[in-house]
Order: sequence, then structure tokens, then C-alpha cells
Amino acid sequence: MRLEHDLAIRREVRDILSADVAIGVGDGWHHLAGRALVKIRDITDGKVQIRQIKERQGLLAIFTDVMIRGVSKTVEQRVFDVTNAAADQSAFVCEMCGSDGRLIAGDRLRVRCQACASDDPERERVWKAHKTDIQEAAAYYVGVCLEHGRLFPVKNIVTRTCVDDRDHRLWLDEVHDRLTWFRAGSWIEGVDETLRDEFRRLDFVR
Repeated sequence: MRLEHDLAIRREVRDILSADVAIGVGDGWHHLAGRALVKIRDITDGKVQIRQIKERQGLLAIFTDVMIRGVSKTVEQRVFDVTNAAADQSAFVCEMCGSDGRLIAGDRLRVRCQACASDDPERERVWKAHKTDIQEAAAYYVGVCLEHGRLFPVKNIVTRTCVDDRDHRLWLDEVHDRLTWFRAGSWIEGVDETLRDEFRRLDFVR
């Protein structure tokens, strides 16, 4: 997920989504996930925590700790209704771009539009071919942002590696993924993990 989308969701629901819980889905589902989390926060008055957000069996899966929070059965059911509705809606929204999509099978289930379905093998190829470049670009981005005390559009900071436009777009997606996962507790080769908290405090100038 792009850093901008990740942070927009976190600003809205920071009381129920801790910094070390990754929003582990593609950009196309950021509106679905964001709306569902806002509803969960409002239904529970912020009394639950989000445990996990990911793709599961091809669909958007949001897990909470509602069952151990001592809320009423009515509130508990309303939370499940929200998470189930988000999963149902995700079956028709491409996880990668947000266009109309459909559930397709392969090595695993996933929801894609036709264009993003054709991108999937290319995405894997770009990651394998440019893994080192992607890590280096993410590390450079973290360093620049920490130096200036703010976040910048990723595409403005990292150096283009791929000549082909589609490869470059997929390469940028991978850099974004490394950055959002780093914020949530993963690692980037060449970046001291003690810098994570400082990086988490940065934001885009709005």
C-alpha cells in the first residue's frame, strides 16, 4: 500500500490501530479498509483494537479483539457485520487498483481487474530482478525524510531504476510496500531499526 494511503487511514483511526499493526492489503482496498475501521471505531466508541488487516482467501479480512473487550453482544455483532460486509464488498474490487474486479484462482485466490491480473507475474519478476535496488531506494528515502523532518512523495525522491514504464510503476509499488511495512515493524536492509519511531512521527506537509 502506498505510504499516503497507509497514513491517511492511520490518522483517522489511530486510537484503534496501533503503529505496529500493518495494513497488509493493496491500494485498491484502502477505501474499503478505511471506511470499515471508522465504522468499527464509531460502533465501539474506540474500545476495540485492530489485530490484523490482510488478504485472506482472496478477500479483505479485518480482525479485532472485540470478543475480549466486554462489549455488548449487539455491539459485537455489529462489528462482525462491518468486517463481513467489507469482505463481501472486496470480492468485486480489485485489490491493487480499486477498479471493478473479480475473484480469480491460480496459485492463490485474489481479486483483480484484468489489467492487474496481468501485472501479477510481472510484479514478482520486478521484485526478484530488483530486490537490492528496491531495498536501497527505501533506505535512501527513509534517510532523506529523517534528514528533512517530513515525508515526501516517494516518486520524487527515489531514482528510477527500470526503463519500462510498467516495470517502474511496479518497482515504485514495491518501494512503498517496504516503507509501510517498515513503519509497522518490519525491516529495511541498511536502516537502523532504532530509527523506526522517529520515522513513524513524520508526515506529509498538508
